[in-house]
Amino acid sequence: MALRLAATPAIRNTARIMLRQQPMGLVKIHSSVAQSNSVVAHKPDRLHGSYHWDIERIVCVGLVPIISSQLAFGASPVLDTLLGVMLPLHLHIGFEACITDYFNPRKSVILNKLMTGALWASTTGVLVGCYQFNTNDIGITEFISKMWV
Repeated sequence: MALRLAATPAIRNTARIMLRQQPMGLVKIHSSVAQSNSVVAHKPDRLHGSYHWDIERIVCVGLVPIISSQLAFGASPVLDTLLGVMLPLHLHIGFEACITDYFNPRKSVILNKLMTGALWASTTGVLVGCYQFNTNDIGITEFISKMWV
């Protein structure tokens, strides 16, 4: 009984305060301070915004006909080149999403930059390796077919 009576005025006062508050959209904050134009907004990056999702989907969907045509028609230098570009790009986008999720740039700045640099270096190395493998060796498709059998 004593706990109930002691807690009731606090709850009642809190409810009164909450009812008197205005919604945040109607409250003027620092209305006496003059507006300054010194705040610079970042310029929106179209590649990181709306086009980023489109590029991801094009790469993902583009891998399906490339791989299926290689299975149907066999090795081709054009398809090997497309696969050598699209597959590392697809992997790069996926690993970049993992780095952004697990090493948030706001929380761990140095580790995010280190991981992103390592990702770009490894993607560049894979692209160069695919080019070398396609031009100086048997090609990706022929290699996979020989490994498969």
